[in-house]
Amino acid sequence: MIPAILVLHFSVLCGCATISAKGDENSLRMSAERYWNLRMEDKYNDTYKMEDSHALPPFEQYRDMAMAMKKIRITSISVKSAKVSGDKGVVELEWIYLLPSVPKPFHQIINDEWSFKDGKWVHTFRQS
Repeated sequence: MIPAILVLHFSVLCGCATISAKGDENSLRMSAERYWNLRMEDKYNDTYKMEDSHALPPFEQYRDMAMAMKKIRITSISVKSAKVSGDKGVVELEWIYLLPSVPKPFHQIINDEWSFKDGKWVHTFRQS
């Protein structure tokens, strides 16, 4: 079983945006893939700019929260589906990761919320 704090960190730190002419499922999927590729490369400056600015903490706090996840070795993140309803979207992500001193990888499905604003998808940042 995955500790609740890990799920909370995953939920808080998901996010993305890519400029697109329309807010369809394909552009949402591409935005999520781009964001998670950048996150896997530790490019927090880039991902911070891709978050919805509503309720977004200062960069230093955002970066510290993202770096706290380094205790978990994420081996893979993949987009399983993308669904759009109006200017809102939900991306289903599959995470595969390792925890310290646990030899077996964990698989987890996470729903990531998005909004289409000013011609781009942005992640709906949630800080719990």
